[in-house]
Amino acid sequence: MNAYAEKIRDFLSSYYTPEEWPTLLWQAEEWSQSRPLEGLRVLDGTPLYRNTLGKFMALLAAGAEVWVPERPGMPYDAAIMQMLPELGIRKAPRSMDDFDMVLDCSGQFCELHPRLGFAELTRTGVHRYVHPHHPVILADSGRIKRIETVLGTGESFFRALAQLGHTDLAGKPLLIVGFGKVGRGVLYYALKNKMRVCVADVVDKSAELPGNVAFIDANDADTLNAAIAASWCTVTVTGHIAALRRVLRPSVVVPSPALLANLGVEDEYGAVIPENRVLNQKKPLNFMLEEPTSMRFIETTMALHNACALELLTADLPHSCLLPPPDVEERLLDVACARGLIGEDVRMLREE
Repeated sequence: MNAYAEKIRDFLSSYYTPEEWPTLLWQAEEWSQSRPLEGLRVLDGTPLYRNTLGKFMALLAAGAEVWVPERPGMPYDAAIMQMLPELGIRKAPRSMDDFDMVLDCSGQFCELHPRLGFAELTRTGVHRYVHPHHPVILADSGRIKRIETVLGTGESFFRALAQLGHTDLAGKPLLIVGFGKVGRGVLYYALKNKMRVCVADVVDKSAELPGNVAFIDANDADTLNAAIAASWCTVTVTGHIAALRRVLRPSVVVPSPALLANLGVEDEYGAVIPENRVLNQKKPLNFMLEEPTSMRFIETTMALHNACALELLTADLPHSCLLPPPDVEERLLDVACARGLIGEDVRMLREE
Protein backbone atom coordinates (compact mmCIF):
# COMPACT_ATOMS: atom_id res chain seq x y z
CA MET A 1 0.00 0.00 0.00
CA ASN A 2 1.45 3.40 -0.92
CA ALA A 3 2.22 6.08 1.66
CA TYR A 4 -0.96 8.11 1.16
CA ALA A 5 -3.21 5.04 1.35
CA GLU A 6 -1.42 3.96 4.52
CA LYS A 7 -1.86 7.42 6.02
CA ILE A 8 -5.60 7.26 5.44
CA ARG A 9 -5.77 3.72 6.85
CA ASP A 10 -3.94 4.78 9.99
CA PHE A 11 -6.13 7.87 10.42
CA LEU A 12 -9.39 5.95 10.05
CA SER A 13 -8.20 3.12 12.28
CA SER A 14 -8.54 5.47 15.23
CA TYR A 15 -12.27 5.77 14.46
CA TYR A 16 -13.26 2.34 13.15
CA THR A 17 -12.46 -1.24 14.01
CA PRO A 18 -11.49 -3.49 11.05
CA GLU A 19 -14.92 -5.15 11.31
CA GLU A 20 -16.62 -1.83 10.49
CA TRP A 21 -14.94 -1.46 7.08
CA PRO A 22 -13.75 -4.91 5.99
CA THR A 23 -14.42 -4.66 2.25
CA LEU A 24 -12.53 -1.39 1.78
CA LEU A 25 -9.57 -2.73 3.75
CA TRP A 26 -9.63 -5.94 1.71
CA GLN A 27 -9.94 -4.00 -1.55
CA ALA A 28 -6.99 -1.75 -0.67
CA GLU A 29 -4.79 -4.72 0.21
CA GLU A 30 -5.73 -6.56 -2.98
CA TRP A 31 -5.22 -3.55 -5.20
CA SER A 32 -1.94 -2.52 -3.58
CA GLN A 33 -0.50 -5.71 -5.12
CA SER A 34 -2.09 -5.54 -8.59
CA ARG A 35 -2.25 -1.70 -9.02
CA PRO A 36 -5.10 -1.95 -11.57
CA LEU A 37 -5.63 1.82 -11.87
CA GLU A 38 -1.96 2.78 -12.16
CA GLY A 39 -1.63 6.36 -13.40
CA LEU A 40 -5.32 6.83 -14.22
CA ARG A 41 -7.05 10.11 -13.38
CA VAL A 42 -10.25 9.45 -11.43
CA LEU A 43 -12.74 12.17 -10.49
CA ASP A 44 -14.82 11.08 -7.49
CA GLY A 45 -17.98 13.04 -6.64
CA THR A 46 -19.04 11.01 -3.58
CA PRO A 47 -20.29 13.25 -0.72
CA LEU A 48 -17.16 13.98 1.27
CA TYR A 49 -17.20 12.89 4.90
CA ARG A 50 -14.72 11.10 7.11
CA ASN A 51 -15.73 7.62 6.00
CA THR A 52 -15.37 8.64 2.32
CA LEU A 53 -11.62 8.67 2.91
CA GLY A 54 -11.74 4.86 3.11
CA LYS A 55 -12.99 4.83 -0.48
CA PHE A 56 -10.13 7.07 -1.56
CA MET A 57 -7.66 4.84 0.29
CA ALA A 58 -8.53 1.89 -1.96
CA LEU A 59 -8.32 4.00 -5.14
CA LEU A 60 -4.93 5.35 -4.12
CA ALA A 61 -3.75 1.83 -3.29
CA ALA A 62 -4.81 0.87 -6.84
CA GLY A 63 -2.44 3.50 -8.24
CA ALA A 64 -5.07 6.06 -9.26
CA GLU A 65 -4.71 9.83 -9.22
CA VAL A 66 -7.76 10.75 -7.13
CA TRP A 67 -9.46 14.08 -7.76
CA VAL A 68 -12.49 15.62 -6.05
CA PRO A 69 -14.43 18.69 -7.16
CA GLU A 70 -12.90 21.90 -5.87
CA ARG A 71 -16.42 23.27 -5.29
CA PRO A 72 -18.52 20.24 -4.38
CA GLY A 73 -22.08 20.09 -5.62
CA MET A 74 -22.87 17.65 -2.83
CA PRO A 75 -22.85 18.13 0.96
CA TYR A 76 -19.41 17.77 2.53
CA ASP A 77 -17.41 18.12 5.74
CA ALA A 78 -15.23 21.24 5.46
CA ALA A 79 -12.66 19.85 7.91
CA ILE A 80 -12.20 16.71 5.79
CA MET A 81 -11.93 18.86 2.65
CA GLN A 82 -9.04 20.75 4.23
CA MET A 83 -7.20 17.47 4.93
CA LEU A 84 -7.20 16.26 1.33
CA PRO A 85 -3.89 17.72 0.08
CA GLU A 86 -1.93 16.04 2.86
CA LEU A 87 -3.58 12.74 1.90
CA GLY A 88 -2.63 12.97 -1.77
CA ILE A 89 -6.14 13.89 -2.98
CA ARG A 90 -6.29 16.64 -5.62
CA LYS A 91 -8.98 19.28 -6.15
CA ALA A 92 -10.42 19.74 -9.63
CA PRO A 93 -11.92 23.01 -10.89
CA ARG A 94 -15.29 22.71 -12.57
CA SER A 95 -13.75 23.51 -15.96
CA MET A 96 -11.42 20.50 -15.82
CA ASP A 97 -12.40 17.70 -18.23
CA ASP A 98 -9.30 15.56 -18.44
CA PHE A 99 -10.18 12.37 -16.60
CA ASP A 100 -9.95 8.71 -17.47
CA MET A 101 -13.09 7.92 -15.50
CA VAL A 102 -15.68 9.65 -13.34
CA LEU A 103 -17.15 8.05 -10.23
CA ASP A 104 -20.24 10.22 -10.17
CA CYS A 105 -22.97 10.85 -7.61
CA SER A 106 -26.40 12.20 -8.56
CA GLY A 107 -25.23 12.76 -12.15
CA GLN A 108 -23.45 15.99 -11.21
CA PHE A 109 -20.67 15.42 -13.80
CA CYS A 110 -22.69 13.85 -16.60
CA GLU A 111 -21.60 16.59 -19.01
CA LEU A 112 -17.91 15.57 -18.79
CA HIS A 113 -16.12 13.35 -21.30
CA PRO A 114 -13.94 10.84 -19.42
CA ARG A 115 -11.86 8.60 -21.63
CA LEU A 116 -13.26 5.33 -20.23
CA GLY A 117 -16.67 6.23 -18.81
CA PHE A 118 -18.68 6.71 -15.64
CA ALA A 119 -19.88 4.82 -12.59
CA GLU A 120 -22.96 6.39 -10.98
CA LEU A 121 -23.54 5.93 -7.26
CA THR A 122 -27.18 6.92 -6.77
CA ARG A 123 -30.61 6.27 -8.22
CA THR A 124 -31.16 10.04 -8.29
CA GLY A 125 -28.49 10.43 -10.94
CA VAL A 126 -29.74 7.75 -13.34
CA HIS A 127 -32.15 10.01 -15.26
CA ARG A 128 -29.20 12.24 -16.22
CA TYR A 129 -27.70 9.33 -18.13
CA VAL A 130 -30.73 8.46 -20.26
CA HIS A 131 -28.73 9.05 -23.46
CA PRO A 132 -25.15 8.35 -22.36
CA HIS A 133 -22.21 9.24 -24.56
CA HIS A 134 -19.98 6.82 -22.61
CA PRO A 135 -20.40 3.54 -20.72
CA VAL A 136 -22.18 4.18 -17.40
CA ILE A 137 -22.17 1.49 -14.68
CA LEU A 138 -25.00 1.97 -12.19
CA ALA A 139 -23.81 0.99 -8.71
CA ASP A 140 -27.27 1.73 -7.30
CA SER A 141 -28.80 -1.01 -9.44
CA GLY A 142 -26.86 -3.74 -7.71
CA ARG A 143 -27.75 -5.73 -4.60
CA ILE A 144 -25.05 -4.16 -2.45
CA LYS A 145 -26.63 -0.70 -2.51
CA ARG A 146 -29.50 -2.10 -0.45
CA ILE A 147 -27.17 -2.38 2.56
CA GLU A 148 -26.73 1.39 2.52
CA THR A 149 -30.22 2.42 1.50
CA VAL A 150 -32.37 -0.10 3.36
CA LEU A 151 -30.31 -0.32 6.54
CA GLY A 152 -27.90 2.62 6.60
CA THR A 153 -30.11 5.53 5.58
CA GLY A 154 -32.98 4.36 7.78
CA GLU A 155 -30.66 4.09 10.78
CA SER A 156 -29.12 7.52 10.09
CA PHE A 157 -32.53 9.19 9.83
CA PHE A 158 -33.23 8.20 13.42
CA ARG A 159 -29.73 9.19 14.54
CA ALA A 160 -30.39 12.65 13.09
CA LEU A 161 -33.74 12.89 14.90
CA ALA A 162 -31.98 11.91 18.12
CA GLN A 163 -29.34 14.60 17.56
CA LEU A 164 -32.19 17.11 17.31
CA GLY A 165 -33.52 15.87 20.66
CA HIS A 166 -36.25 13.54 19.41
CA THR A 167 -35.62 10.26 21.18
CA ASP A 168 -38.98 9.31 22.69
CA LEU A 169 -40.72 8.15 19.51
CA ALA A 170 -43.03 5.36 20.69
CA GLY A 171 -46.59 5.91 19.55
CA LYS A 172 -45.82 8.99 17.45
CA PRO A 173 -47.28 9.05 13.91
CA LEU A 174 -44.74 8.98 11.08
CA LEU A 175 -45.66 9.43 7.41
CA ILE A 176 -43.17 7.97 4.90
CA VAL A 177 -43.68 9.33 1.39
CA GLY A 178 -42.14 6.84 -1.03
CA PHE A 179 -41.61 3.13 -0.52
CA GLY A 180 -38.49 2.12 -2.37
CA LYS A 181 -35.28 0.92 -0.73
CA VAL A 182 -34.90 3.96 1.54
CA GLY A 183 -38.57 3.94 2.52
CA ARG A 184 -38.31 0.30 3.54
CA GLY A 185 -35.31 1.09 5.72
CA VAL A 186 -37.09 3.98 7.44
CA LEU A 187 -40.10 1.72 8.06
CA TYR A 188 -37.84 -1.00 9.51
CA TYR A 189 -36.36 1.35 12.11
CA ALA A 190 -39.66 3.18 12.74
CA LEU A 191 -41.29 -0.08 13.77
CA LYS A 192 -38.30 -0.88 15.96
CA ASN A 193 -39.00 2.47 17.65
CA LYS A 194 -42.68 1.47 18.07
CA MET A 195 -43.98 4.38 15.98
CA ARG A 196 -47.38 4.46 14.28
CA VAL A 197 -46.53 4.45 10.58
CA CYS A 198 -48.36 5.35 7.40
CA VAL A 199 -46.79 4.92 3.95
CA ALA A 200 -47.73 6.98 0.88
CA ASP A 201 -46.74 6.09 -2.67
CA VAL A 202 -48.00 6.64 -6.21
CA VAL A 203 -48.12 2.84 -6.65
CA ASP A 204 -50.27 0.68 -4.39
CA LYS A 205 -47.80 -0.92 -1.96
CA SER A 206 -50.38 -1.98 0.62
CA ALA A 207 -49.81 -5.70 -0.02
CA GLU A 208 -46.12 -5.28 0.89
CA LEU A 209 -46.77 -3.64 4.27
CA PRO A 210 -47.20 -5.23 7.70
CA GLY A 211 -50.77 -5.28 8.94
CA ASN A 212 -50.16 -2.47 11.45
CA VAL A 213 -48.93 -0.03 8.77
CA ALA A 214 -51.48 2.09 6.88
CA PHE A 215 -51.19 2.98 3.20
CA ILE A 216 -52.46 5.99 1.25
CA ASP A 217 -52.31 6.98 -2.41
CA ALA A 218 -49.79 9.82 -2.83
CA ASN A 219 -51.73 11.03 -5.88
CA ASP A 220 -54.75 11.77 -3.68
CA ALA A 221 -53.98 15.37 -2.71
CA ASP A 222 -56.74 15.68 -0.09
CA THR A 223 -55.72 12.51 1.74
CA LEU A 224 -51.99 13.19 1.49
CA ASN A 225 -52.17 16.74 2.81
CA ALA A 226 -54.43 15.65 5.66
CA ALA A 227 -51.99 12.85 6.53
CA ILE A 228 -49.03 15.26 6.58
CA ALA A 229 -50.89 17.67 8.85
CA ALA A 230 -51.85 14.81 11.20
CA SER A 231 -48.34 13.34 11.39
CA TRP A 232 -45.75 14.05 14.02
CA CYS A 233 -43.17 13.86 11.25
CA THR A 234 -43.33 13.41 7.48
CA VAL A 235 -40.23 12.21 5.62
CA THR A 236 -39.88 12.16 1.82
CA VAL A 237 -37.93 9.29 0.27
CA THR A 238 -39.20 9.25 -3.33
CA GLY A 239 -35.82 9.70 -5.03
CA HIS A 240 -37.27 12.40 -7.33
CA ILE A 241 -36.63 16.13 -7.24
CA ALA A 242 -39.74 18.19 -6.37
CA ALA A 243 -41.82 14.98 -6.37
CA LEU A 244 -44.61 16.53 -4.27
CA ARG A 245 -44.81 19.96 -5.86
CA ARG A 246 -48.13 19.29 -7.64
CA VAL A 247 -49.99 17.74 -4.72
CA LEU A 248 -48.87 19.75 -1.68
CA ARG A 249 -51.08 22.52 -0.36
CA PRO A 250 -48.90 25.07 1.41
CA SER A 251 -51.91 26.49 3.24
CA VAL A 252 -52.33 23.10 4.95
CA VAL A 253 -48.75 21.91 5.28
CA VAL A 254 -46.81 25.05 6.24
CA PRO A 255 -48.85 26.01 9.36
CA SER A 256 -49.20 22.41 10.54
CA PRO A 257 -47.18 21.29 13.60
CA ALA A 258 -45.69 18.34 11.69
CA LEU A 259 -41.92 18.06 11.35
CA LEU A 260 -40.95 17.85 7.68
CA ALA A 261 -37.82 16.01 6.60
CA ASN A 262 -36.21 14.98 3.34
CA LEU A 263 -33.86 12.04 2.78
CA GLY A 264 -33.46 12.54 -0.97
CA VAL A 265 -30.28 13.96 -2.44
CA GLU A 266 -32.35 16.84 -3.84
CA ASP A 267 -35.38 18.78 -2.56
CA GLU A 268 -38.40 16.48 -2.90
CA TYR A 269 -40.94 19.03 -1.60
CA GLY A 270 -40.42 21.59 -4.34
CA ALA A 271 -40.57 25.38 -4.26
CA VAL A 272 -44.11 25.41 -2.81
CA ILE A 273 -42.66 24.65 0.63
CA PRO A 274 -40.05 27.16 1.91
CA GLU A 275 -36.60 25.95 2.93
CA ASN A 276 -36.97 27.01 6.54
CA ARG A 277 -40.07 24.84 6.95
CA VAL A 278 -38.10 21.60 6.34
CA LEU A 279 -35.48 20.25 8.73
CA ASN A 280 -31.88 20.87 7.62
CA GLN A 281 -33.07 23.43 5.07
CA LYS A 282 -34.40 20.70 2.75
CA LYS A 283 -31.01 18.98 2.50
CA PRO A 284 -31.01 15.26 3.38
CA LEU A 285 -31.61 15.14 7.12
CA ASN A 286 -28.86 12.59 7.73
CA PHE A 287 -26.35 14.98 6.12
CA MET A 288 -26.49 17.10 9.24
CA LEU A 289 -24.59 14.30 10.99
CA GLU A 290 -20.81 14.06 11.21
CA GLU A 291 -21.24 10.67 9.54
CA PRO A 292 -24.42 10.73 7.39
CA THR A 293 -24.33 6.96 6.93
CA SER A 294 -22.42 4.81 9.41
CA MET A 295 -19.26 3.31 7.99
CA ARG A 296 -20.51 -0.24 8.57
CA PHE A 297 -23.51 0.36 6.29
CA ILE A 298 -21.87 2.35 3.51
CA GLU A 299 -18.40 0.88 3.09
CA THR A 300 -19.47 -2.06 0.90
CA THR A 301 -21.34 0.36 -1.39
CA MET A 302 -18.21 2.51 -1.68
CA ALA A 303 -16.15 -0.61 -2.46
CA LEU A 304 -18.64 -1.51 -5.21
CA HIS A 305 -18.47 2.00 -6.68
CA ASN A 306 -14.68 1.63 -6.73
CA ALA A 307 -14.94 -1.84 -8.30
CA CYS A 308 -17.03 -0.36 -11.12
CA ALA A 309 -13.94 1.66 -12.04
CA LEU A 310 -12.14 -1.59 -12.85
CA GLU A 311 -15.05 -2.70 -15.02
CA LEU A 312 -14.62 0.47 -17.09
CA LEU A 313 -11.22 -0.88 -18.12
CA THR A 314 -13.02 -3.54 -20.17
CA ALA A 315 -12.62 -2.90 -23.89
CA ASP A 316 -15.60 -2.08 -26.12
CA LEU A 317 -18.21 -1.53 -23.41
CA PRO A 318 -21.43 -0.21 -24.97
CA HIS A 319 -22.33 3.45 -24.52
CA SER A 320 -25.30 2.66 -22.33
CA CYS A 321 -26.28 2.16 -18.69
CA LEU A 322 -24.91 -1.13 -17.35
CA LEU A 323 -25.43 -3.19 -14.20
CA PRO A 324 -22.53 -4.11 -11.92
CA PRO A 325 -21.35 -7.66 -12.74
CA PRO A 326 -22.96 -10.13 -10.30
CA ASP A 327 -19.65 -11.88 -9.58
CA VAL A 328 -18.07 -8.59 -8.48
CA GLU A 329 -20.92 -7.98 -6.05
CA GLU A 330 -20.82 -11.53 -4.73
CA ARG A 331 -17.11 -11.29 -3.96
CA LEU A 332 -17.62 -8.08 -1.96
CA LEU A 333 -20.64 -9.53 -0.16
CA ASP A 334 -18.59 -12.60 0.77
CA VAL A 335 -16.00 -10.34 2.41
CA ALA A 336 -18.67 -8.29 4.21
CA CYS A 337 -20.33 -11.46 5.54
CA ALA A 338 -17.10 -13.12 6.62
CA ARG A 339 -15.34 -10.14 8.18
CA GLY A 340 -17.91 -7.46 8.99
CA LEU A 341 -20.10 -6.47 11.93
CA ILE A 342 -23.22 -6.52 9.75
CA GLY A 343 -22.71 -10.02 8.38
CA GLU A 344 -26.13 -11.19 9.59
CA ASP A 345 -27.89 -8.23 7.97
CA VAL A 346 -25.99 -8.83 4.72
CA ARG A 347 -26.98 -12.50 4.73
CA MET A 348 -30.62 -11.49 5.24
CA LEU A 349 -30.52 -9.18 2.20
CA ARG A 350 -28.80 -11.83 0.06
CA GLU A 351 -31.58 -14.31 0.82
CA GLU A 352 -34.43 -11.96 -0.16
